Amino acid sequence: MQQRKVYAWAGPWVLLAGWLELCAGWAVATEKNLEGKAPAGRRPNVLWIMTDQHRADFMTCAGNRLVPTPNLDRIAARGVRFLHAYCTDPICAPSRMSLMTGLYPYHHGVLNNQDQLDWRVRTVAHEFAQRGYHTALLGKMHFNGGSLHGFDYFVSINDWLMYLGPKVPLFVNEIANDPFSGPNVFRTVYDDGSGLPEIKGVWPKGSPWVGKVERYDFRSTVSKLDAEDHLDAFLAREAVKFLKNHRDQPFFLVVGFMKPHAPFYPPRQWAERYPPDKVQLPPVGDTSTYPKHLRARIAYIQGFGERRLRALRAGYLGNLAFVDTQIGEVYQALEKENLVDNTIVIYTSDHGEMAGDHGLYEKMCMFEPSVAVPLIVSYPGHLPEGKVAKGIVENMGIYPTLMELLGWDIPEDIDARSFARALTDPDCETQPAAFAQFNPWPKAVGEYMIRTPKYKYIYNVGSTPELYDEQADPGEFVNLAGRPEFKKIEDDLRSQLFRWHDPRRSANIKGSTK
Repeated sequence: MQQRKVYAWAGPWVLLAGWLELCAGWAVATEKNLEGKAPAGRRPNVLWIMTDQHRADFMTCAGNRLVPTPNLDRIAARGVRFLHAYCTDPICAPSRMSLMTGLYPYHHGVLNNQDQLDWRVRTVAHEFAQRGYHTALLGKMHFNGGSLHGFDYFVSINDWLMYLGPKVPLFVNEIANDPFSGPNVFRTVYDDGSGLPEIKGVWPKGSPWVGKVERYDFRSTVSKLDAEDHLDAFLAREAVKFLKNHRDQPFFLVVGFMKPHAPFYPPRQWAERYPPDKVQLPPVGDTSTYPKHLRARIAYIQGFGERRLRALRAGYLGNLAFVDTQIGEVYQALEKENLVDNTIVIYTSDHGEMAGDHGLYEKMCMFEPSVAVPLIVSYPGHLPEGKVAKGIVENMGIYPTLMELLGWDIPEDIDARSFARALTDPDCETQPAAFAQFNPWPKAVGEYMIRTPKYKYIYNVGSTPELYDEQADPGEFVNLAGRPEFKKIEDDLRSQLFRWHDPRRSANIKGSTK
């Protein structure tokens, strides 16, 4: 399948097509203005809340007691929560571009956190803008460039840095002292995954903050920024402002919170709930059956030492508690403006977080904590409330699901599948499998996953495959790949995976063939 474009022709036809689309958009906007402000209830709004690096099982409503998430629980109580939702790639930019385009990474072309989405690729924001919705993005989407990709209202991380003004060095210190990256980030003071900088290539000579940062000792995760000055608090205020100012017109609003992603320094009130010296580290367990590249990564991370590992986990838990509070601010504003009954509310994340499981932190692997994501859809009075859907879905299916819920035609040239039926019948069968890939750099071991209700198979290019029985071994401790009694299952899953995408033909991975 070819990359999906907004414009179908090259050369002068691109300009003509673009001009026609602008005219069409102007006509829709003009018609809406002539009608006056659309009354509440005329067309459903969409509030899409995203966090970064939130693993699916770290919610109270999912049975986890480590971090209370009362505000996410409240949204789940008024909607449908998916038990088995998956991202398409366990790093930020590729996964987010799948959410925006409905395409797998090997189709939209963004394979790492530095790649940029072609501006001509159509997104879900284009779909809503074309139909007269006010499309807005607040916060992170990891576009890596200046194109807005269908959004006509954008509050960026750079706007927040302008708000911080003289306090920016406090945030820069947190970037430099990422306990996961350690000395490397301290030397570069560059982490575009955390928004410093937000636009690729803005510092061609390197970060201007090199040599100007403090060194932390990881004994505390308390941020030196006040709670109100954190990015997520800033975004929550902007979202509240947006809901108040635009309540009388149909909107498609995406709020991209940064936390629980690094920097792992939550505001004091939340950090003090999880002091590093009190946090329990999960046992690493037996890693002998895992592929060599995973064992090497586990050994490297464990070499950080207990203090840094405790800081990683403690900071993550505090970040999660803080962002749940900010989500509550946004949802409370939705209630205050009497918009809940006329707004489809969606919550998800771009990928998960290992948080110490198997001795790993961050994401970038195919274990459940890394690729499984939270997914909640709420539309009171129109969809069931307080239900749990157990079928397998991919969260990039949000795009076609919204199209179906609103009665619009789903584009034929996207990969994503709608899960709208599961919203009205949470017990129904969904798609038979979810797929994911991780092949960001030429020298990396490419990882490709198929997840069925019972099994997960991972093809590691040039390395040992993995096979886990998700029902008998939900913690994925025993790699069954290579065992004679599982050969037929392994062969069948590999065949299904290669029909989805044959990783041996990808040119961007170690050991591949063109």
